[in-house]
Amino acid sequence: MKEMRQSPRYPWIVRTRGSLLSPLGAPEEFPVLLEGESENIAKGGVCVRSEHAAPLNSVLHCEFALSGNPVFLATLLKVRWSHKIEGMNQYRLGLQFLL
Repeated sequence: MKEMRQSPRYPWIVRTRGSLLSPLGAPEEFPVLLEGESENIAKGGVCVRSEHAAPLNSVLHCEFALSGNPVFLATLLKVRWSHKIEGMNQYRLGLQFLL
């Protein structure tokens, strides 16, 4: 399989949560869809593990915990891929930074 990444990945494990944005991008209150941990980060995106998959090409409002603080860093990401982790009740998601 050909490597598609354009920049190296770095380990980054933090608590992560996210919700789908409405089709028009309006900040409606959506339930948390994604709750899990990041695995790694790169210039263009982040890989996250979650108990839920997300629709391909959907836009998520995600928050990443800042180590040792009750503060979360918020950003918008696009779902590029999602795969079920074999033997587990979890999914691995490839999310592309939009901001």
